[in-house]
Amino acid sequence: MTGNGNGWTALAAATGLFLVPGADLAVRLLLWSRARRDTSLAHAEVIVPAPEAGADATRRFRVTAAVRIMPRDVVLTNTLCEERWIPRGGSRGVTRLVRLTDPASGAVLGVEFRDGANEARALLPWRWWFGGPEGSGAWSQLVSALAVPVSDEKARSVQQADPWWKHHELAADARKMSPVPAKEARRQTSWHSSVIGGGEPIVVPVFSLLLLPGLASDHALAQTAGALAALTVAASLVPVVHHHLTSRLKLDRPAAPESP
Repeated sequence: MTGNGNGWTALAAATGLFLVPGADLAVRLLLWSRARRDTSLAHAEVIVPAPEAGADATRRFRVTAAVRIMPRDVVLTNTLCEERWIPRGGSRGVTRLVRLTDPASGAVLGVEFRDGANEARALLPWRWWFGGPEGSGAWSQLVSALAVPVSDEKARSVQQADPWWKHHELAADARKMSPVPAKEARRQTSWHSSVIGGGEPIVVPVFSLLLLPGLASDHALAQTAGALAALTVAASLVPVVHHHLTSRLKLDRPAAPESP
């Protein structure tokens, strides 16, 4: 940039820049490989959402969120693919299910997973998990798989709240176990936003563009630096473009309605 460098300086800079998205790619491949070999959830009983009509459920929510019942644990996966493991035994294990009802209308609002101390460990909004045509089957599957007592209680502090769980101790949990707004979902599931930092896809390609003219040079070092710069730009931007296109064109679009 100052004009005081040479071919070796450009090559060193291009190599250093390429290592940034290259390291990203290596970690992604490692995580993908480990996920494919992970069989810990292979034999779990899986309960998937059955949202009611008009609930604005997205494909991301329908294909990602789930409750998995295992012999010793309950695994809840929210819309952002975050997992939370709750034991089925011990003092903090799930000992019963409580359906929360509206004090005025009696409609079911949500389901709490409670432990032996009667404390809520998880909260599922009813309209997105059991309110649809297949909801009764999903609810029966959950009750049968957990094999714990079920009771109904009136929900507290719902009259002025929107959504109803706004003042619930597990409000953040219920929000993520529901369809998350598309823009927020894209931001929170972005690799760069959650792992490295949102500035990388901008900063690294900008500096790499300074080395791209080397492709037209007659010197081998400059040509190599230019080629590495081009690879760096592609490796930085292609995953970002793929993420946004997949989210906008598929995952964040309305889910297909269930059959009655």
